[in-house]
Amino acid sequence: MRSEPRVLVLDGDYPTSLAIARELSADLDATIVGAGTSPHSRLARSRYCDVPAAIPSPDDPRYLEGVRAVLEVHRPDLVLPVGYGSAAALESARGDLPAFVSTCLPDPDAFETAADKRETAELATALGIDVPRDHSELVATLDSEGREPGALEALAFPVFCKARREAGGGGETTARVADPERFWTVYDRLAAASPTGEVLVQESIDGSASTYGCGLFRLDGAVELRMAHEELRSVPRRGGSGTHLRLRRDPPLESAATALLGELEWRGVALVECKRREDGELVLMEINPKFWASYALASAHGYRFASRLVARTLGLEDRLPDRSPEPTGEMTFPLRELYHYARHREEERLLECLGAVARPGVPWNVDRSDLGAWLTPPAAVLEKLPGGTAEPSDADREAVAFTRR
Repeated sequence: MRSEPRVLVLDGDYPTSLAIARELSADLDATIVGAGTSPHSRLARSRYCDVPAAIPSPDDPRYLEGVRAVLEVHRPDLVLPVGYGSAAALESARGDLPAFVSTCLPDPDAFETAADKRETAELATALGIDVPRDHSELVATLDSEGREPGALEALAFPVFCKARREAGGGGETTARVADPERFWTVYDRLAAASPTGEVLVQESIDGSASTYGCGLFRLDGAVELRMAHEELRSVPRRGGSGTHLRLRRDPPLESAATALLGELEWRGVALVECKRREDGELVLMEINPKFWASYALASAHGYRFASRLVARTLGLEDRLPDRSPEPTGEMTFPLRELYHYARHREEERLLECLGAVARPGVPWNVDRSDLGAWLTPPAAVLEKLPGGTAEPSDADREAVAFTRR
């Protein structure tokens, strides 16, 4: 093992990749090879990225070819997927990766169960964990019968709809529907965004507006690190990515998450998300088989999942800083909130959105020492600019000098 681990961090378009790169640089003095879909991706512009690389997006058939090219040129010790699409791609190619690079991925069957929200619910039910009542078969029947007027009277609104399978790319694949008049419009939109075209229709769990998450890193049959948070506000509302969160101890949630991932014999990181009924009973929503969108909260308060994963996989445990995670903490995600407002101005109020993230004493997830990266527009915006789409460049195919921060 070289003195400084070299890590290929994928999904450089995602803000989470910035938090991970900063963490690995600080804790392990890692050399970061940052791969995004553009030479101008967020991670490529970060002070914590030593070597930027542009590769196709995970839904492009050339994606794995691009990853392999970067692996062969820069020969990292470990490749770390951040989003679902890259994790799924590596799962499919794990036997074809070069021998010199390490990964920390779950068993393919476990990954498949976590990615399929119906299979996840069936597993939870077998373990005695509550799940929402499912109306998907009823809706499929109503759909096949021509969506007759008044047919939706058989459903108890509001309902919660979501794509059956995990989807990459950050698109909206969940929605709470309270108005039956809007149901089929929302259903069709989610079906178009769903990787398989399948949409689950479930009861809406409205005991609390919050969503509760438990992140875990599991390796060799044991939980290495665990934390729980409460998502107080999200985009889209009631079921999206958090814009205001706080850490909290939550023994029932932590126990349920540990049982689920233990049954799967999970290897790597994941986030288990739940809602609560009015009596406080937990109801499982899903397992996210990847780093989660609000990971910056965990990292900033000492829950260094990425550093521990890299260190444990590469045998560098002695390099980890000797510090304990903070039991409490809070964070807002202003750019995510404002981007949502910009796309839904007819539904949202600007002052309310600003007030939700500009809270006295509550830090932002934005790293002010790395503003060039954080203020880089999302990949969907960059794609519309000249030269915004990624093709592996000559620099990505040839070894380049490392530029330290």
